[in-house]
Amino acid sequence: MPIFWIRFYQRQCLLLAASGLVIASLFHGNHLDLLLADPFYDLDNRLWPYRNAWWAKTLVHSWLKNVLILAALIFLWTAWRHRRAADRLRWRLVACSIIAVPLTVTLWKRVTSMHCPWNIDRFDGAFPYFDLLSTSPIPLPGPGRCFPAGFVSTAGWLLAFALVRYPENPRFSRNIGGGALVLCLFFGLVQQMRGAHFMSHVLWTIWLSWAIVVLLHALLGVWKQPTSPT
Repeated sequence: MPIFWIRFYQRQCLLLAASGLVIASLFHGNHLDLLLADPFYDLDNRLWPYRNAWWAKTLVHSWLKNVLILAALIFLWTAWRHRRAADRLRWRLVACSIIAVPLTVTLWKRVTSMHCPWNIDRFDGAFPYFDLLSTSPIPLPGPGRCFPAGFVSTAGWLLAFALVRYPENPRFSRNIGGGALVLCLFFGLVQQMRGAHFMSHVLWTIWLSWAIVVLLHALLGVWKQPTSPT
């Protein structure tokens, strides 16, 4: 492997380790998640005002998600058409990310014991809050199915585009990667406003999405492909 890519993967491992430590430190053993969710909960009426708001539930959570699903299908078709092209490995990265990121999140959600804010006792639910590095203070009847954030993962695969024209066009990589990150955070904020996810759920899902993209980049051997003209 060229030294450039060795150093790239080393930087990404350090970035993931450092950011994971920061997220864990911010939310472990405290009520930061709850404090960030408090402004979106109507304590007087005991409800989440934005939970069924048209713009949040229908426009963003339904329609915009469907747009991304359609985009994913288009990019899968594009990757198939590029299966013998010079840039096939890069499109293979996009295709595998489209599948791997949401699938990993979905499988993890099936077994996690963490619950959504609207199911937490602080917000008139039945279950206690605990973070990723903690355990429930009481026995739980089954999985909470609320971690990682599934809706955020519908945009998480877009992070793969940050490496589609890397390293020959770093500006494109920064712009497209930043745009994907902003979209993930926007999705996460909308879900937090609805009471569907805590902010730590959102940040860990973004972290996981990027970790999967970097891992796929290495496993698929995208680093072997010669750089293309800018």
